[in-house]
Amino acid sequence: MINRKQQTRLRAVVAFLSLAMQGSAGAMGYEIVTNQPAQLIQADATTKTVLSLGIPKAVIQTMLDNSLMRDGKTPTAAGKTVTNFTVGDIQKLKTLSLATRVKNADGTYTSKTNAAVADWLGGLDYGSTNGGGSPVVTADVVLGADYLSTGQTTASSILDNGVPKWSGGDQYYSPTPILNVLMAVINSATSATTLDLTGMLSKVPAQSNYNTVHMATLALVQTNKLTALKTLNLGGNQLGVDKQGSAAVDGSAYYLFRSNTLTSGSVTDLDLSNNDFTTLDGNILSGIGSQISSLNLGGNNITSIDYNNGSVFSNASKSDGGSVNLAGSENLDVSGNTAYVIASALNSGGASLTLDDKTANDLAANQIANQSAWPGVSSSGFQSIAPQLTGDTVSNIVDKNATAVTSNVLETLATTNADAINANTLTSLADKNANAITSDALSSIAANNADAIDDKVVSSVLAKKPEAITSDSLSAIAQNSSGALNSDVVSSILEKQPAAITSDSLTAIASNSGDALSSAVVAQVIATNPSAITSDSLTAIAKGNGDALTGDVLKQVAEKNPDAITSDSLAVVAANNAGALDSETLANIAKTNPDAVDAKVLATVASQDASVLTPDLVKQLADSGALDADALKTIAVHNPDALTNLSDDDKQKVVEAAGGADKVGDIVADPTSVPKSEATKPATQEETDTPDHASQAGSVAVSGGNIDFGHANLGTTKTLTSPTAIEVSGTVPKSWSLAVSAMPWQTADGQHKFEPTLTFDTVQDKTNNKALAAIKLSTDGRAKVLVSNASDAQAFDVQMGSIKMTDFEQALAGQAYTGTINWQLSNTQSATQQ
Repeated sequence: MINRKQQTRLRAVVAFLSLAMQGSAGAMGYEIVTNQPAQLIQADATTKTVLSLGIPKAVIQTMLDNSLMRDGKTPTAAGKTVTNFTVGDIQKLKTLSLATRVKNADGTYTSKTNAAVADWLGGLDYGSTNGGGSPVVTADVVLGADYLSTGQTTASSILDNGVPKWSGGDQYYSPTPILNVLMAVINSATSATTLDLTGMLSKVPAQSNYNTVHMATLALVQTNKLTALKTLNLGGNQLGVDKQGSAAVDGSAYYLFRSNTLTSGSVTDLDLSNNDFTTLDGNILSGIGSQISSLNLGGNNITSIDYNNGSVFSNASKSDGGSVNLAGSENLDVSGNTAYVIASALNSGGASLTLDDKTANDLAANQIANQSAWPGVSSSGFQSIAPQLTGDTVSNIVDKNATAVTSNVLETLATTNADAINANTLTSLADKNANAITSDALSSIAANNADAIDDKVVSSVLAKKPEAITSDSLSAIAQNSSGALNSDVVSSILEKQPAAITSDSLTAIASNSGDALSSAVVAQVIATNPSAITSDSLTAIAKGNGDALTGDVLKQVAEKNPDAITSDSLAVVAANNAGALDSETLANIAKTNPDAVDAKVLATVASQDASVLTPDLVKQLADSGALDADALKTIAVHNPDALTNLSDDDKQKVVEAAGGADKVGDIVADPTSVPKSEATKPATQEETDTPDHASQAGSVAVSGGNIDFGHANLGTTKTLTSPTAIEVSGTVPKSWSLAVSAMPWQTADGQHKFEPTLTFDTVQDKTNNKALAAIKLSTDGRAKVLVSNASDAQAFDVQMGSIKMTDFEQALAGQAYTGTINWQLSNTQSATQQ
């Protein structure tokens, strides 16, 4: 047959990804005040302009453009300029930023290195004046002096008097070290809830004679004095490059950094991403209080994490909306202390821990499949990494530790990672832990990975967990995994789980696996669950396997559920298996449901075998009240002998039954005089295969505009995040499906393509006010079904937050790419007609 798939598709353009192999934008200029006094002029620090302190104009402009005041405006928008921006203004800021910040659609901000700030700080003199000792003293910086980091010397003191040579003394460095002045300005932001120093030290070179330069610099941030601080962004500052312990030139720099900068009872969001850390020792996060709710360690390629960090990880991940990000650390050792820390976070918050796919699979193999005694991963922890697992990992777990796969875990796999499930795995799970298999899981697996369900799976589930075979799951299997159903399987379902055979599921089976419905199976349905035989299901059976509807079967339908036989359903039966409707069967049907045997049914039967229209049938139709003028005309055209061979008394009865009009009498008196054009046309295969969907209007609309992934550096970037929020809304008609697919990304000239993975995070069902699992989408054009065979017309309104892109290593440097995401409505019933 012709594929009459009906669908509505909306194409959302996803644009703007630029790629570079190395480096970043060109350096911006900066200005240094050359005539700086040896000692700052005595004055109230709050009234001093930042410019008068010697900070370059470009750096001040960065603060003006990216910081925020209490009312949410930038200082620039509030009229502040390089020349009138004061320390007092700094004290009032809600956000102090030395990074470039972009506000996202969801109200969050994305930070990146500001070139003016990074270039200026990278060009300062950090060379030791005393051969590598501590502290370092140059014209630009003083590092390693404890009293400057611990808060013994206040920010206001430095800005009033200069940088003291020792605690409590009245001698000052001359010229005044400008780096220490900048840090004093930063420490003046006593009202700030956000301090963003992202990439500030990204251009500061490693020092062979002072190999803790980055930690020593950031140790000057007196976080303990910034009691309003909630968000501290220190990403991209090369902190992991610095030496620690006995290998460090200045062993106290690390201590000062963690005990001052990383110690806080107020900071909830800590960003240490892209800092080249390879290990996290037991002390580095020891000063972070239990209030922590977000810990970003992404992009660090950490290999080991000390046991003592477990409480920080679990505190961050278990908080409402909290998170721990370890993306990029694909070489984590998932045993011992490191495994304990990760498991603590997984078990506490689960989905709020971000791991690389390799780490997630290694952890699942070691802690779940191999059942390592310590630490264990809970069901919620397993559920959170389920979307990342490979088929081999899932198969390994089911083989070695099937009880770890709970129903929640399986449903998560089914909705977010169905490709990791195959038929052998599912059959094995049914045998070893059938309680994990639910109707919802089967429906989702069928919709998202049809090949994962075959007849062995259905038989195994039916044997071990029959209640998982419901009308919904059976319908989904029929529509997507039609090869899983044959007459033996359907017969077994009728024996063990008859409630699963409903009009809906029977219609789905008939439309997709018609051969599974033999006459014996249909008779079994009638005997076991006659309510499943309705006009709709009878019509579907006639289309899918008309031979199953024999005269005996139709007789049983007429006896058990006569309402299923209507003129429409009977016409379809006649069009697909006219042999089932002999004179006796038509007469019996007319007795119980006379309206069903109308002119179209008679015409359809007669078009294939006119001899069925006998005088006895005409008399019985008359007795049943099933005759009208149209029926008589149709009989007269196809088999006039059926009327002429009636007795006079019978003719009179027929005329009266058909209305008694003169024209009716003329038909009975001379049936050969009826023009063929006046006979009702028979039903055709084409008519019965083409349902009317005019009343089934569906819609899908996408709001949010183009999605921008910005620029990526192929040498360092593993994950791109577009902050654009997308909202998809519309209506899915009954028996239709909603799916999403994405196409490969390509250059404007179409000469080069690549297939990244897209992940929609923070998916919210606004219609039902509930959170949904993240959507992970390949970009090879394969559709991912979100709503399968809607049982009734339903509205949907789904909002997706940030979108992440991974697996873009095959892209070419120096190119811009675009891609598309397709949201598609399809009529699942007609789509299956091949």
